[in-house]
Amino acid sequence: MKLSASGLISGLAMIAGLANAEVSQTTREFIENRCADCHDSETKKGGLDLDALLHEPLDEKAFPKWVRLHDLVRDGEMPPKKKAQPTEVERTTFLGEVNGTLVANELSRRTANGRSTFRRLNRTEYENTLRDLFDLPGLAVRDMLPEDGRADGYDKVGAGLDLSHVQLSKYLEAADNALTTAIVTQPERPPLFKDRLYPGDQYLIKIALTGGDAVCLKDFQYDPSVISDPPREKLSKGLREFEQEKLFPYRGTVGIFRHDDDAFHADFARFAPIQAGFYRLRMSIWSFHWEKGQVQPSPQTEVASLNAADRGVLGYFDAPSLKPTEHETIVWLNRGEHLVFNAASLVPRRVGEEKGRAAEATSQGIAIDWLDVEGPLLDAWPTAAHRRLFGDLPLTQFDKKSEIKPPRRIPQGQRPPASWPNYKFDYPNQPIWTITPTAPEQEAEKLLRDFLPRAFRRPVAAEEVARYVGLVRDRLAAKVSFEEAMRTAYQATLCSPDFLFLHEPRGPLEDHALASRLSYFLWNSSPDAELTGLADAGKLRDLATLRAQTERMLKDPKADRFVADFTDQWLDLRELDLTSPDKKLYPEFHPILRDAMPAETRAFFREMLTHNLPVRSVVHSDFAMLNQRLAELYGIEGVSGNEVRKVSLGNGSQRGGLLTQAAVLKVTANGTTTSPVKRGAWVMRKIMGLPPQPPPPTVPAVEPDISGITTIREQLEKHRSDPACAGCHAKIDPAGLALESFDVIGGWRDRYRSVEKGDKATVPSGARNISFKLGPAVDPSGTLPDGRAFANIAELEHLLLTNERQLARNFAGQLLTYATGATPSFADRAEVERILDQTQKTSYGVRSLVDAVIQSPLFLNK
Repeated sequence: MKLSASGLISGLAMIAGLANAEVSQTTREFIENRCADCHDSETKKGGLDLDALLHEPLDEKAFPKWVRLHDLVRDGEMPPKKKAQPTEVERTTFLGEVNGTLVANELSRRTANGRSTFRRLNRTEYENTLRDLFDLPGLAVRDMLPEDGRADGYDKVGAGLDLSHVQLSKYLEAADNALTTAIVTQPERPPLFKDRLYPGDQYLIKIALTGGDAVCLKDFQYDPSVISDPPREKLSKGLREFEQEKLFPYRGTVGIFRHDDDAFHADFARFAPIQAGFYRLRMSIWSFHWEKGQVQPSPQTEVASLNAADRGVLGYFDAPSLKPTEHETIVWLNRGEHLVFNAASLVPRRVGEEKGRAAEATSQGIAIDWLDVEGPLLDAWPTAAHRRLFGDLPLTQFDKKSEIKPPRRIPQGQRPPASWPNYKFDYPNQPIWTITPTAPEQEAEKLLRDFLPRAFRRPVAAEEVARYVGLVRDRLAAKVSFEEAMRTAYQATLCSPDFLFLHEPRGPLEDHALASRLSYFLWNSSPDAELTGLADAGKLRDLATLRAQTERMLKDPKADRFVADFTDQWLDLRELDLTSPDKKLYPEFHPILRDAMPAETRAFFREMLTHNLPVRSVVHSDFAMLNQRLAELYGIEGVSGNEVRKVSLGNGSQRGGLLTQAAVLKVTANGTTTSPVKRGAWVMRKIMGLPPQPPPPTVPAVEPDISGITTIREQLEKHRSDPACAGCHAKIDPAGLALESFDVIGGWRDRYRSVEKGDKATVPSGARNISFKLGPAVDPSGTLPDGRAFANIAELEHLLLTNERQLARNFAGQLLTYATGATPSFADRAEVERILDQTQKTSYGVRSLVDAVIQSPLFLNK
């Protein structure tokens, strides 16, 4: 039977009336007889005043309190076990009445705006959208924009994504930067740069050579004939004079003794791209052990990296012992970006200062023989980015004597100035090439008719195109060039609500809105041509088509954006750098280990997704995704090199699953200590989907003692003696106590590290020396609220896995929040259960859950 529009409106009106009606007598009696003793207006146990709740209107303020009451009764926590229990009929009747009222109330409030709220693109989505719109894979504008707000842990929820005048000004700046990168300024293809760069030719590496942090090598031997450590009085004359004597040029191998930090850069500054694009990089590297002037075999494979000066690591590369190894990679470089070589796995030490002369030092080293650069690797000229703005219109020489204002230009090798209006355009000896059509308005209309639908991710009406053509017309009337006039229209497009916000009308999503929801879920960017074509044809809502597109999109390299961003937000990995491990307590922590941490988690999630592993793998698995640095931290042998790969775990391993991964363990700790409260609350919220109630504002946090005198367990036992704290901590603390076997950076420990009292400790792998001691023993045992006890993390994992459906329920909820911009609410619970029923036969496979979420009404409707 179909419901007419008038019938639907009448039904919703009836639901709204029901939702605001007085509480039923049956519900009132249940509360008064079973709950009021502890939750009346005087007692208010747990902050819950049911006397007041019974007289409050069922609005958005009271709604969460009713949900909490419903769930406490459903889970058997209310009334508590020591009280007389209701009959099964009483409990079922109460839950049915409250459930019906809450669902009706919520659905009535959704009629105006739908389930999810109107939201703008976050800054990651904005950058990705510009990259794909212009075919500029390395465009970097994200950090130009303000930090996005978060709601329910995600920056994809509309409630956290406001739009201020500051943000709008930054969007204008970012759009201008993108257009500057996209527009070509000469008719001829830039010459191909192809050259071999030697480290000894680079100015900052020469400083390292003179300071004793690097040495010249020839045939695997120290080469003092080229340069020796200069006396201090020689250095006082300045590096320029010393270069002229002995250092310039040196086209041989350089051995580097230290990791890059703020005081040291192995910067290949003699090369800077004049054209953004892909570049092929090849280099020859190897590692060695330096023993007072002698090159000896390295005990392990070291790792180097190539960095972009402003963007960080472009890639990590293994440097085997005494074995020159060539590596090749193709990377995107922006205009004016310098390459930096980093001896990434070495410690950030000052060898020259420690020993006075490098020839007297003992250290690990990484040698670089040379670096080849070739690029830009262009398929065509003008570039795809330029053609997406100006089509096939030719560039012609601008007449500087014209009354028309010239287009903006940047001298070769320079970057855009911070503020265009203050920039002078004076090139008396250089021709300016630009687009100069014979019929500017007609060409503008043609270009905008092609560009606007791709930017707005939907068909665009003729009157919308006309508005932007009007901007071009006004600028042309102000005597600016056609290129500048089009820039104005394009910049307005990239800062308009139609671009910044996702267009999702209330009700079932039409095909173009669905295409955007799918692409911003799995690619964090706008739909491609295939998705758009299906939306144009009205075929995307077909579930078979939707399933096929999901398969295609997850196989695309752009799906790596989903893997990285979803794990960053779901698991809080974006907070990895909020704290820095104390160098005295954790000397083995190193930037290369830090970078390996999220790489492990992302590779693990990708493995689950690709192979449809059951959701229980979140808690425990018989494999881990490791490289050499992680394996050393975990005490797992037989893993060499920087590549993250699947490693089988033996019986009795303390690893496997997300809970024991270094990235998770680091974000749930601070720089010096771990807290079972923080880790336990994280497990409840992120893994089990049972977020604890926030602590009372008057209760102070438990601060672990790093002196080695008192354990955190002793402090918590004292804290839980307060009845106001005991109930919540009985739920929060158990998982956190089990994870006490892992330290701040994810290493296994049997005893806490101490800065004051304790026994002598051995130097951990990856550290040169230590200044900490071993304090009290770790006790990872505990008891769950239902009375089940565990002795360690392995036993806790076994207990958590007995509630596999709750793990799946939480994971489905996390996906729905990320995909739709709205956290599953009370009225969504039935649909979430249907998703779980649908995927139960695959043991709640991760990929099956993704498919079920995409095909759910919660995804297909606003």
